[in-house]
Amino acid sequence: MKKIIFSLFIGLACSVANASSDDEIGLARLSSMVQSFSILSYQGVFVRSQGEDMNSMKIRHGIIGESEYESLIDLDGDKIEVIRVDNSVICVYPDISFANTATPVSAPLRQFKELNGERLLEGYSFKLSKKKELIAGREAEKLSLIPKDAYRFGHEFWLDAENNFLLKHDTLGAQGKVLDRVQFTDISFSPALKKSDFVPRLGTYSRHLVEVKPKMTDNKWHFEWLPDGFAPVWRDARILNERTAMLLLSDGITSISVFVEPTTEVKPYSVMEMGSTTVGEVSRSLQTDILRLTIVGEVPEQTVEKMLMSFAPRTTL
Repeated sequence: MKKIIFSLFIGLACSVANASSDDEIGLARLSSMVQSFSILSYQGVFVRSQGEDMNSMKIRHGIIGESEYESLIDLDGDKIEVIRVDNSVICVYPDISFANTATPVSAPLRQFKELNGERLLEGYSFKLSKKKELIAGREAEKLSLIPKDAYRFGHEFWLDAENNFLLKHDTLGAQGKVLDRVQFTDISFSPALKKSDFVPRLGTYSRHLVEVKPKMTDNKWHFEWLPDGFAPVWRDARILNERTAMLLLSDGITSISVFVEPTTEVKPYSVMEMGSTTVGEVSRSLQTDILRLTIVGEVPEQTVEKMLMSFAPRTTL
């Protein structure tokens, strides 16, 4: 874990050579924020809102002995819990029947663990506010990521003034409209956590989640247009099943998933938006095949549409 954190810090530090002072400070603060997720002990409750949907979650994290412990409990509905000890993950459900239909909860903080400073500087400008605000009873400083074009959303991070922990994050659309928000309502950085705090509750059903190494295949496609800073995360395509392949792109903070599946049905372009997430789909004739293309990402609708129309087969592999 320390090696990963050190590599991330070096990667961000090397990206600031030609950056402005605000960009340098912003990248350094983001690097410290990412480190804080892993090295600090904390316990708190945060609220996540996406469009009209809202739910609250309890998170606990600590280094006990030589291991990293983390748990995430959905406080609304059926209180699904995810427990992680180092790389071992257990999902806890009310009972076995519920486990067959429920989707595991995910920690929104983990989406920022793969920041890429070089790509971030292509797509965003940084602005750090000198005014301190109170979030969950703690002083916080706001760091804004201002998009350089209309093909990505803006971001505002409220970082703990003492340890750079992320206390609040807003994803912003046009005219500064808040599309998604994650905000702590209560947080402690000195919890008395024990191993017994990370044991599945009595009477529940527990399932170990084993991350299977994905099968990969040659990436036969490319995009004739991408927003500045966006690039493939994987060189190859990931095989999801016998028919569907997946590509992944990122601008250093935002990911876009692309699903490619052969079809016999020609379908016009359609789009659905929920909060900051946009899902676009279209069927296109490419060479001798008809492909159903689906893009899912936290980007504006115009980005999804333009990417779908610029999707093309490679002339050479």
